[in-house]
Amino acid sequence: MNGSSFGTRVKMHQYWQNFAPSLESMMLDKTASTIHIDEQEEIVSLLPSLEHKRVLELGAGIGRYTGLLASEAHHLTAVDFMEEYISVNKKNHGHLNNITYIAADVLDLQLPDKKFGAVFSNWLFMYLTDQECVSLLQRILRWLDDGGWLFIRESCFHSSGNMSRQTNPTFYRTPAEYASLLDSAWVSNSNSILEPSEEGHGFKIVSVGSLRSYIKHKNNSYQIYFLAKKADKRMDSKDNFQSFLDKKQYSRQGVRRYEWIFGKTFLSTGGMSTTENYVARLDLKPGQKVLDVGVGIGGHSFYMAEKYGVEVLGVDLSVNMMTVATEYLSERPHLDKLVKFVICDITKSVYDEASFDTIYSRDTLLHIPNKDELFKNFEKWLKPGGKILFTDYTKGDKENSPNFEKYISDRGYNLLTLQQYKELLESCGFVNIKAEDATEEFLKALHSELNQLQQEKEAFLKEFTEEDYQYLEDNWIAKIKRAEEGNQTWTACYAEKRRM
Repeated sequence: MNGSSFGTRVKMHQYWQNFAPSLESMMLDKTASTIHIDEQEEIVSLLPSLEHKRVLELGAGIGRYTGLLASEAHHLTAVDFMEEYISVNKKNHGHLNNITYIAADVLDLQLPDKKFGAVFSNWLFMYLTDQECVSLLQRILRWLDDGGWLFIRESCFHSSGNMSRQTNPTFYRTPAEYASLLDSAWVSNSNSILEPSEEGHGFKIVSVGSLRSYIKHKNNSYQIYFLAKKADKRMDSKDNFQSFLDKKQYSRQGVRRYEWIFGKTFLSTGGMSTTENYVARLDLKPGQKVLDVGVGIGGHSFYMAEKYGVEVLGVDLSVNMMTVATEYLSERPHLDKLVKFVICDITKSVYDEASFDTIYSRDTLLHIPNKDELFKNFEKWLKPGGKILFTDYTKGDKENSPNFEKYISDRGYNLLTLQQYKELLESCGFVNIKAEDATEEFLKALHSELNQLQQEKEAFLKEFTEEDYQYLEDNWIAKIKRAEEGNQTWTACYAEKRRM
């Protein structure tokens, strides 16, 4: 451990000495007892099967999860750097004979390679510096069996609890930064320093999301979990920590580039102008609940909540985009109780029947292969008489050109025709269906955006590179060409759920 890291660990140890071992101190919240059970149930439900596995619990504390993990695992090793806490943990779970307790700093742990099938941590990495995080993640890769699991949960952006503290040495990162940390961790298959192998192992993020229990109890959507799997990974000779810093610094560049052309907080065709046009068709009323699918960086959700007073749940799978969206939400405190963002895969999401008055989506569904199942869920999630409105990239009725087929394949898009969307809505039970060819509006917006980019090139280059400019210009010219040739179309669909 270097001097800087040692100093950080001393500060953390002194910090935790201020709190006696208890449920409230573990959660740093005076109302811990009201959240505790729901949070436990949710987190346990997110874990893979631990049956027959050796499990390592890092930052075990007094054992909020120790007993639950040990009840399913073959064996559990519980680690915490506060001896007082681990002693309480041992006392609480002394009746379980498959637990080993270790009082040690996680950065000092020496454990055998490939000993564990899963590693679990809850509020640990936010107490480590970036470099300490990478170092620990690399050790975890060695400790895990091939195909082993890692679960982490952290507070992003700000603290989760309401307990007063004189100091707070916590690192409140963004979800994107945690994703970059996980991505940057890598270990070589070779132990030779002189002949390192480019073949090795890293983490593959399997799922990421916001804890619903904290949204429910604390109106806080920034409690983020990651489930990752140890997987084969080839790495070039670049230093991994430097790679993390690069990603941390530039991870938002692609998002910012598109935002420049669509307008702040928007990442879809026409920006604010098309948003105003399509949202006006929904006749939204204050207090109604809207599901914004593929929320991007939040522009549509902010507009609907601000203008119409609706409650919007915005969901997206992109960690980078959701990070930007949550940062923009923090700049709009007046919308804090109206807009919530959740990182999730909409195809795997579960909501109660009749949860929403409206489902809204802009140019997102093209990424989803199994649209039949999703639209059945949309119909189920809507209240009777509820409305769905979406725009999406579509393909024309004529045979696709080879270039357009390559474009679809390269992007991994799953495009339907306008007629196929109409039939899909009908087959899922929707009524009052209006499926419109909006390609002319699409082209008008594309030409306007391209003209703005070309006319304001000098201003663009003050924020971005010539390469960024060329990328956008080439892409917009290509989109216009595909649309004018009749290959790529733009479809707008409105429909309603049948009233009871």
